[in-house]
Amino acid sequence: MLNLQNKTIVFCLPLFFCFFFSPLAFGQGKTEWLNDKVTLRFQEEPMSSVLGKLSEQTGIAILYDEKLAGQKVTGLYKDIKFAEAINRLFSETNKSIQVLKNEKKIIVKTFGAKNFVLALSSKTVAGESSAKERIMTAAELEKMHRQQYKEYKERIADDNEVFEGGITRGKIRVMHEQQEKLYRKRRANDAEEFEDGVTRGEIRVMHEQQEKLYRKRRANDAEEFEDGVTRGEIRVMHEQQEKLYRKRRANDAEEFEDGVTRGEIRVMHEKQKKAYEKRMKDTGRYIAP
Repeated sequence: MLNLQNKTIVFCLPLFFCFFFSPLAFGQGKTEWLNDKVTLRFQEEPMSSVLGKLSEQTGIAILYDEKLAGQKVTGLYKDIKFAEAINRLFSETNKSIQVLKNEKKIIVKTFGAKNFVLALSSKTVAGESSAKERIMTAAELEKMHRQQYKEYKERIADDNEVFEGGITRGKIRVMHEQQEKLYRKRRANDAEEFEDGVTRGEIRVMHEQQEKLYRKRRANDAEEFEDGVTRGEIRVMHEQQEKLYRKRRANDAEEFEDGVTRGEIRVMHEKQKKAYEKRMKDTGRYIAP
């Protein structure tokens, strides 16, 4: 469904649709656009409208849970980073954020989300021809991601690709191999001296001696700590705690605060796992352990 007024496109996709996209924290990689400054004032305004305005200011596409589109939000953002604005808007939801740095798009994944809305700038929306061309099934999206991954693999295997400085990927690879050889050779040179006159070999011997002392100390059960308890007593206490923990975990009759037993939870988790594996098999993404 395409809505040009709210600048949104609805995708009916499963939560696991980003199989080949790597989650990136804000600020990592070539994602300087996450630091673009935004200024926005909104009072009891739908989330869809606010995200549309953010996308309008930055040109960043924002994919988020359709259930949050009508949620009313209030705020005043004055010259803050786009990443901070997004974190503030979704501060009350359990979320993870993926950054598609090559597409200038972020995906805000909230727990249980199934249908996703894409907030776009008007410039992006103007280039959309129809909702039919944008809506994809999980299987189609999976196929596209596999193709993108294949193209990426082919690209990094191309030693003839030229970068900005005129150097090829092959020359960079050879340079890195030479640097690694020099590094390994240097590390093996025990005669190399550092600023204080100590050699690498002397440092290595000192580290070996320190490790021996550390292992010897760890094996001394008679060593006492500040409170008078010995290392041996602490070790015995930890072993007892572990036994109790394992015994408790094996007790399916144990009840939790809501009255459900550990056994019931275990059965529920097993059913959820089977349902998840079936879902992955149906979309061709299941890899047997």
